[in-house]
Amino acid sequence: MDWDRIGNEAVAALGEYLRIDTTNPPGNETRGAQFLGGILKDEGIGFELYETSPGRTSLLARLEGSGEGKPLIMLNHIDVVPADPENWSFHPFSGEVADGFLWGRGALDMKGMGVMELFAFIAAARQGMDLKRDVVFLAVADEEAGGYLGARALLEEHPGELEADVVINEGGYATMDLVPGRTFFMIASAEKYGYWLRLLRRGVGGHGSMPTGQGALERMIPALARLLENKRPMRINPTMQAFFARLAEHWEILAPFREDGDPATLARLIEENDLAALPALGAVLRDTVSLNMLNAGVKINVIPDKAEAFLDCRLLPETEGDEFLSHIRNALDDPEMEVDVFMDMERSSASPHSGPWFDAIAEALARNYPDAVVSPFMLSGLSDSRFFRARGVPCYGIIPARVGLADLARIHGVDERIAVQDVKDGVRFLYDLVVSICA
Repeated sequence: MDWDRIGNEAVAALGEYLRIDTTNPPGNETRGAQFLGGILKDEGIGFELYETSPGRTSLLARLEGSGEGKPLIMLNHIDVVPADPENWSFHPFSGEVADGFLWGRGALDMKGMGVMELFAFIAAARQGMDLKRDVVFLAVADEEAGGYLGARALLEEHPGELEADVVINEGGYATMDLVPGRTFFMIASAEKYGYWLRLLRRGVGGHGSMPTGQGALERMIPALARLLENKRPMRINPTMQAFFARLAEHWEILAPFREDGDPATLARLIEENDLAALPALGAVLRDTVSLNMLNAGVKINVIPDKAEAFLDCRLLPETEGDEFLSHIRNALDDPEMEVDVFMDMERSSASPHSGPWFDAIAEALARNYPDAVVSPFMLSGLSDSRFFRARGVPCYGIIPARVGLADLARIHGVDERIAVQDVKDGVRFLYDLVVSICA
């Protein structure tokens, strides 16, 4: 296998892919799906396009196996979140190659992974290997808006096409600064779920020159302050216990937990060392509330009689929505605040962090990244994996991009980028994984 050639092809394709603006909303994933389809067509590989709404298209391609097992699905999404070019080093839809990186919206989330999967899929096709199960390349629309016009619609309308034994998707990254001198690969075997709230507070409007203390904002802001100060208790579920157990092998501050394996010891050590202050860790140790939108007022000299706030809440899989909603109302401590749940996203159980699928990923990582430390992890966001997990299909999120914890802010942020070498190495790793699971 000429890995230099395939790696260079993948890098060139990713640069072109990043130049296709598939910002969601509105999505326009059809252009991205057609681009991927063009590459497959040049390889003589057939594919299907599924349009769930005008401009909202997903793509499926399949390498057929003997049917000894159900397929492996290599899942990725075409859409990306918005990007304001003002503060970027390069335009977010330039696909620029500079300083050893490909720059652009979607480089990490997740067009980079989509291209790695695509060229691992193409490498398997070129090799003409005997497969005991189908390999499915699935690029979907609408993940960034919940996945309802993408993965969920396909599962509802074409369930037979999406049967699988295991799904590889986004989620975990390879962090470079958790274990000195080692690459720490986090495999996302679980994820939180979204619970989005709309708050409405009414008050007494009037002239801005005569404040009454009864305006909607004057009533809403103290309640929001009470809520944001009232953090949920820390809870360490089995996935995160396994993560910290792996980390404890390398962190002396976790030595007492390494020795006794007691969750109470772990909780104490996290508190004593303020580990939850790290946003990437704190987000997976408790239910979170993020105040992201606040709307009120029509003119600077008019006291608004209505204020609206939107909360992006991410809940641990073990949290019940009704209990959390009760917590929100109690923390607001304002009986006149209207609280509505406008999005209760699907909750799913964790995939096993031991057994054949997890072990196959860990072993492929060890073969391709000799310094690898591998651990299960829980994704603080959400992904299309939840739709498959809800149907009993194990899903694992692993994007083989080596990043620092600070680089995680580039995802949905400014200057998103992926190392050119990571794209090349990622293709080879994913090909190895296909061989391990399917050949």
